[in-house]
This record gives sequence, C-alpha cells and structure tokens, in this order.
Amino acid sequence: MKRKTQQVIDFIEGLHKSIIESPQFRKRTFDKTETQIQAEIRPLIIRYLEKYYEKTGITDFEAKANKAFYWEGQEGQYGKQRKTSFGSRNYPDFIITAPYLIAIEYKQSPNGSTVKQGIGQSIMHTLCEDFDYVYYLFHDESEDKRIENSIKEKTESSIIKKMREDFNVFIEFIG
Repeated sequence: MKRKTQQVIDFIEGLHKSIIESPQFRKRTFDKTETQIQAEIRPLIIRYLEKYYEKTGITDFEAKANKAFYWEGQEGQYGKQRKTSFGSRNYPDFIITAPYLIAIEYKQSPNGSTVKQGIGQSIMHTLCEDFDYVYYLFHDESEDKRIENSIKEKTESSIIKKMREDFNVFIEFIG
C-alpha cells in the first residue's frame, strides 16, 4: 500500500472541496441518474487538475490535465489495462493518473446499502494495486440525511478512519 504524504492528502481534500464548492455541482440529485451527475462532475475534476498544474508552472496545463484524467467508458487504452479479480476488472468512475494514481467513485442513493457497495469497490481498487488511492464521494439522497448524519456515530466514524488509514480510501459524504 502506497504511503500517504501530506501532499496527497492535501490534493484529495482539495479535489473534494473544489467539487462540492463549485457552483456547477448539483446539490439535489434525486431526479438525476448517477451517470448524469458523473457527466457534470467530470469537468469539475478537469478544472481542478488544470488549476493544480497551472500552479506548478506547467506551460500547457490544460493538455497535462486532460492527459492525466480518464473516465469510465472513455475511448483509449487505460481502461483495458485493468487487472481482473473475481472474474472481472475494476473500473472506477474516474481515474487521475498524475500527480497521483487515484480512482474516483461517485454514488448517490437514499439507501445505506449503496454506501457499502461503494466502499467494497473502493477497497478492491487499492487491494488489487490498480490504484494507490481512492476518493469516494457519496451523495445522500435520503430526506432526513440519515446516511450523512451517521458518520458522526462511533461505528461509521471508525470505518471511515480505518478506510483512510489502512486502505487509502478517502470517503466523503454530501447531503
């Protein structure tokens, strides 16, 4: 398992903040499919990468950002290179290949079972060593925000901490 540096933690936390604070980030998703929301998140991730590379002094930061980004279903070779486990390949919703190898998962649901499904997928990304880190964003669609609120409970907060520390999976919730 790749060691977490403060730089990678800052990068992933910056990515999360950039996505959820964007005026283009949809807060109410119950009438949209996961695929529709993922299509809206894609340019937010690219914009974050462009700003990141521009700050590092790269002249063609737009090209660098686009070269370092892949999404599920995109034409090209990156998706075909995944290893198989349990008879299938691991396909995250998005992949950042540089400056860190990060799988990105996005799920939305009013149902806690979907959270667990995403956690399982996220663990597989790092256990299979296809990715060094995972950023998992879960959009709580329950009316009372019980899923988002549950992260304050002892069991859930312990799981989230263990995921980050032991599996390099950064789980974030938004209601």
